[in-house]
Amino acid sequence: MDRFELLYDLGDLGVWDSLSRNTNLTEEQIDLLYQTKGVDKDYLASISKLTEEQFMRFFNDEDVEKDYLSHNPNLTKEQIDLLYKTERVGKSGLATAKLTEEQFMRFFNDEDVDKDYLARNSHLTEEQIDLLYRTEGAAKNLLAHFPKLTEEQFMRFFNDVDVDKNYLARNPNLTEEQIDLLYRTEGVDKDLLAAIPKLTDEQFMRFFNDEDVDKNYLARNAHLTEEQIDLLYQTKGVGKGWVAQYPKLTEEQFMRFFNEEGLYEQYLALNPSINPDSGQVFTKGIFNWKW
Repeated sequence: MDRFELLYDLGDLGVWDSLSRNTNLTEEQIDLLYQTKGVDKDYLASISKLTEEQFMRFFNDEDVEKDYLSHNPNLTKEQIDLLYKTERVGKSGLATAKLTEEQFMRFFNDEDVDKDYLARNSHLTEEQIDLLYRTEGAAKNLLAHFPKLTEEQFMRFFNDVDVDKNYLARNPNLTEEQIDLLYRTEGVDKDLLAAIPKLTDEQFMRFFNDEDVDKNYLARNAHLTEEQIDLLYQTKGVGKGWVAQYPKLTEEQFMRFFNEEGLYEQYLALNPSINPDSGQVFTKGIFNWKW
């Protein structure tokens, strides 16, 4: 069953716009949405993985704001250089792309580039993180949030009184031990910690059974297993829209949402299981369900 086709054929503009913000679109699906009347092309320009031909089509399309292209996380080195030289394109937004070392230093030394945007870049190297950490005016909180940190860097941020640990809690690259440390740390928002990093089965159930944790944040975690999704689906008070949008759904789970009254189609259109890998395997675990 083609999940994209199932949703596209509903003929609903809201669903189409949600589909255009899905990061897993194929070349053909991008072309179809581009040609669909009413679809916001800016969404497609800023999210989708574009072929070179598609990129240039958006670049030369007067209806597309080039600033949206500059935020696309899949830009090539040449596309970054082209946009950097293009008038009226915000260089700061472009600073979050995957940069070569030469491009990073060009942005770093450019007075027109806000270094806070460089700090938001999830592709920073260890050395680039250290450089920004030492740079006056660069937001340490953003560095704690976005890039992948070494253990030494994580502990440096953790012990830095100028860093809000809630930014660390939102880092998607946390290890099991780092999650446990933040969970035990006074003042850390456990909701944030439940929503982003990849949790072990034991950690998931600890959050699930913690009265101080809003389960709607767990429902937004993209790493949920099939059983965790079912558990949250059956739990009173959990917003099913979050479960329909964020974690990868099995075929049965996807169709359950699709056929259920409640207008979940726009959430499903954003689900990362649109165009799943042919060999996709859903993690299974054994849980101690406590209601």
